Amino acid sequence: YVRRARRRFWDPAGGGVRAGKEAAHATLHECLTTLALLLAPFTPYISEALWRNLAAGRDGAPDSVHLADFPESPTDAIDEPLERAMENVRRIASLGRTVRNETGVKVRQPLGRAVVHVTGDQDALAELLDLAADELNVREIRFAESAEELVGWRARPSFRALGPRLGPRVRAVARALEEDDGTLAAELARGRTVEVPVDGDPLAIGPGDVELSRETELGWGMAADAGVTVALDLAVTTDLRREGLARDLIRAVQDARKEAGLDVSDRIELIVTADGEPGRALEEHR
Repeated sequence: YVRRARRRFWDPAGGGVRAGKEAAHATLHECLTTLALLLAPFTPYISEALWRNLAAGRDGAPDSVHLADFPESPTDAIDEPLERAMENVRRIASLGRTVRNETGVKVRQPLGRAVVHVTGDQDALAELLDLAADELNVREIRFAESAEELVGWRARPSFRALGPRLGPRVRAVARALEEDDGTLAAELARGRTVEVPVDGDPLAIGPGDVELSRETELGWGMAADAGVTVALDLAVTTDLRREGLARDLIRAVQDARKEAGLDVSDRIELIVTADGEPGRALEEHR
């Protein structure tokens, strides 16, 4: 919550977003003070420190968290569809990081597209898709109608089943399935029989005659968990690569601020020397 709301905690324009800023601070304050109350019975000292910094003696609150009542859950404030949708957003973000880790694409590198499939009602999640896109660091995100849309099927002949029946001709079946664009394999995955040309004649092949496997489309990475599937288009165009370089530059500047002991609010002069791709990235994202 703190990371997502970071921009809301600032009001650089002196009033333009003040209502959002005050709401963000009020929410964070309530979360931290409630947390202090919940933790007090078994982590008494950190809870007391939180309470004294944030609540003690204000608006009738007792001076010690250990003199306050244990909180009661405001059940009328629970929005279960929103909670489920937000849980799915977090799962989508986690799966996106899994894809990046497995494919070696760093988190700060923007990508072009993401496709997600979530079982169940998607209406509540639709309102949070922009948030999911931001977490995934992609420019475009959409729903897939089914998980099947995110993967293709690949069929290979079962030599145990076809060998005794076809003998040497099984190699022709293997070639035909190798050249398949996924159409024959998808039909076989649905339990249907297909015809494969062997020596100029159509040969009927059924699901029991092949070994089926699922394959992600070339250039995409995919991960799935608990009814949520995420596929990322891993192609990095020149435009996306330069945007990623610009984000690396921002991170380097923030690290330099930290090392110099500067606050985020401190105004600084920044001098960057860069040529080649980093230089072009700087110009495009100045």
